[in-house]
Amino acid sequence: MKFEYPLFLVLPILYIVCYKLCPPKRAAILFPHVEYASKLTSNYILQFLIIVCSAIALANPYIPITSIDYKNSDAIVLSIDSSGSMANDNKFGVVKQVAKSFVSQRGNDKLGLVIFGTNAFIASPLTYDKDFIKDILQRSYVSIAGEQTAIMDSLLQSIRMLRNTKAKSKIIILLTDGMDNSSKVSLNTVIKAIKKYHIKVYTIGIGDANYPLLQYLAQISHAKSYYASIQNLAEIYQDIDKLEKSPIQHKHLYKKTLFMYPLALAIILMLFMIRPFRMFR
Repeated sequence: MKFEYPLFLVLPILYIVCYKLCPPKRAAILFPHVEYASKLTSNYILQFLIIVCSAIALANPYIPITSIDYKNSDAIVLSIDSSGSMANDNKFGVVKQVAKSFVSQRGNDKLGLVIFGTNAFIASPLTYDKDFIKDILQRSYVSIAGEQTAIMDSLLQSIRMLRNTKAKSKIIILLTDGMDNSSKVSLNTVIKAIKKYHIKVYTIGIGDANYPLLQYLAQISHAKSYYASIQNLAEIYQDIDKLEKSPIQHKHLYKKTLFMYPLALAIILMLFMIRPFRMFR
């Protein structure tokens, strides 16, 4: 909680000083119709509490609320091969660490995760929760989706996540180390969907990947294709991060004002200082 006019908080101190140096001769209040009015009770504690509550109300306490404008953000799906061959040279372990680092850098963006092997499944829908994505990555393991490789199926799952989003850019980052040998979806179906929904497909081939296919997918989607090794994988993700960098997010500050609560309490305390009076003689 913060105060918009904190100087008013010194009023209770001034009241104490004035009360000690200039004590009132009598406690009284004037009303237009004295016959219906009551006299104030000379109660120092109540008076002080009223001053405190009034000072807090005048200081205008508020809770700052920050909202973030994500209208310029990207929607990115990481499509990662977890087939049996990704166990060689701990490729999958390195990919997980590099992908988690990439996720951390995309503060503005919505990210999703597709894991594929023999089958392809959505491990995480599009979300701004980067910690959730990293946790799912950490829990993933080689062959979690089967031993084989379903590249086209993984792309179709990724497209399904991206097709209805209103993000500035729709991006798939596909990483694989093999040939497509278990997809149920054809290449033509995937290409039509990529063009229809204006999706960029960045492809990363590692090991014995089908490089002509990966280059073609990147080319027709106006993206870029990479040949990766364990050593330069982090550099590739950094390059993609630079190519698809989102603008800095815009923060808007709102205030939830709270002055009405101490003000209401001050009014209630004032009522306790007024003696009951008779409306009729």
